[in-house]
Amino acid sequence: MKTIITPTDFSTVSLNAVNYAADLAMAVNANLLVVHATETPFGLNKNASMPGAEECEEKLIALRKNLIRRTENKIKITSKQVSGIIENELIKMCDYKHPFAVVMATHGASLRKLFFIGSIAVYLSRNLQYPVMVIPEHVNFKQVNSIVMATDLKNINALPFEKISTVVASFNAKLRILHVNEPGENFNHTSPEIEKLGSYLKDLNPVFHFLKSKNVQKGILVFAENNNADMILTFPKKHAFFHNSESKQLIFNSPVTVMAIQ
Repeated sequence: MKTIITPTDFSTVSLNAVNYAADLAMAVNANLLVVHATETPFGLNKNASMPGAEECEEKLIALRKNLIRRTENKIKITSKQVSGIIENELIKMCDYKHPFAVVMATHGASLRKLFFIGSIAVYLSRNLQYPVMVIPEHVNFKQVNSIVMATDLKNINALPFEKISTVVASFNAKLRILHVNEPGENFNHTSPEIEKLGSYLKDLNPVFHFLKSKNVQKGILVFAENNNADMILTFPKKHAFFHNSESKQLIFNSPVTVMAIQ
């Protein structure tokens, strides 16, 4: 049985992502695990009660009841409160849950920046070995019929083809593979890289698209909007510098859901 994990800090934007995760779980027939993490204050005895833990547990119980009503009790929904840094806790949780995806918002009530990395969403998209779905603030779940896969056509052999196939097949979606030609590039349907990529993904019957743009991230977003994409698939580079990262720009500027896969 698939599992979807979704973290929340109870902010409006994170609760929207939780609702998205619940609707997604219904669509792909998955269990749902809702997680809230509270960081231990410096100097607190490890055996002492966490400040606010009881209130957060009450919120989790109420949220779970709302989600059960939302899904008409058709999927298994559990909630868990953990003590620690949320990204570390999610990574540990994924190691034994092996989720279909982690679904989260771009930010919450207290967005915490990480030195040289950026937001928690960007950090996880680069360091989690499971798909991370990042939900824009006002996006609600709808059937995923069209997926845009953005690729720079570099290191094709390193792409996670099994994960790509699993995701596209789970949604039974149309896969559009997009390369944005920057100045000096001229990739097209006859390029060797395209033939190789097409052979790896032939079972998905992908359609290839090319466009020219000085701004790769903007080109991807415009293409996704013009082609009514429901989701953008991207592959963040683990060691990319945050401020220049195209995946970071996609995550924070996309009007549709972004799924990051390692």
